[in-house]
Parts: sequence; structure tokens; C-alpha cells
Amino acid sequence: MRCRRAEDNHPSLHRYDGRPMTSLQPSRSPGTDGVWTFVFIDMLIFLMMFIVFMSERLRHVDLYSVSQLRLNDIFGLANTLILLTSSWMVVAAIQAALAKDVSRVRWFLGWAWLLGLAFSVDKFAEYYLKIHAGITPATNSFFSFYFFITIVHFLHVIAGMFFIGYCRCAARLRVGTDRYVIGLENVGLFWHFVDVLWIFIFPLLYMVGRR
Repeated sequence: MRCRRAEDNHPSLHRYDGRPMTSLQPSRSPGTDGVWTFVFIDMLIFLMMFIVFMSERLRHVDLYSVSQLRLNDIFGLANTLILLTSSWMVVAAIQAALAKDVSRVRWFLGWAWLLGLAFSVDKFAEYYLKIHAGITPATNSFFSFYFFITIVHFLHVIAGMFFIGYCRCAARLRVGTDRYVIGLENVGLFWHFVDVLWIFIFPLLYMVGRR
């Protein structure tokens, strides 16, 4: 005689895809394959940008060296520290979500979002000072790359802030479910990617070959 437990049919014990909810395995990779694929493709796109930038730099060494001196590396360093700290906050939020601690999830994600806002303010201040000094993407090829690369990265920051804000708002109702943890891991994976991109962008634009 084949029997089936009544609770197996209860909708609250099933994932959003209809399968019964199970505990997350600690040995699994964080996030989902779709986000990993997106990050990989995005990484290749940025890699091509970096290669083109370096090839142009080798052709115009003096121009790029002089132009680089007009960047304020304090802004770049501040943004690096801001994003590193924000990434740590997201990691802490994921750990809190695994522990089903709603208040700590919201607290850490709130700080991660505020640090993203601090990055945005810092970046806007840097752009304002450059434009006020008469520096635009049309100034020369170095500043064309500078504005293009940093603006594309900044759009990633804005997207990450949106996802972080959404996860914080959803925390009250969804913390404790596998779906929420996986979603937060996807956001964390994307946010770490944004952080790693800046770790490459900062020395590439502000420091490499500086005289």
C-alpha cells in the first residue's frame, strides 16, 4: 500500500516551482546558474574595454600620463573602501538570512544600500568637479574612456542598489524561505562583481603608469 503524507500536499511546504522545500546544502555554490552566466558575460565585456584602453594607452603614453594626473585618486580610493565595506555588509546579511534573523538582515542591507548611495554621491562630486574644470568625454581619448568605463560601472551600482533595496523591503515576509536566501545570494554575487570591477578600474584609470 502506497501512502502519501498530507503535509506533502500543503502549498506552504513547496518551493515556488512546485517542489517540496528542503534545507539549503552548505556545500552548494551560492546563487543560480543564470546569474553566474550573466556575471561571466559581463566580465568579458569589461575585459574587452580594459584591453582596448590599454592598447590606446600604449599608443599615447604621454597624453594618458598627463591626463591621469588630473584625476583625484582620493575619490577612487574612497570609492574602493566604500564598496569593499558594502560587500561585507551584504555577506553579513546573507548569513543573517540563513539564521532567519529578519532585523539583522534589514540592518545590514540598509547599510549596504547607504554605502552604495555614498559611492554615488562621491562619483557625482567627482564628475561635477571634472566638468566644472572643463573636462568632458570630448577632451581627449583618455577622458572618453574614463567617463565611459566609470559611467557603465556606475549603472551597475545603481542596479545593485535597486536589488539591495528590494531585498530589504521583502525581508519581513520572506526571510526564512529558501527562495529568499537564493535571491539574496544572487544579489550578493552581483554586488561582489561590481566591487571586483571597481578594484580593477581604480588602478587602471587612476594609478597604472602614473608619473
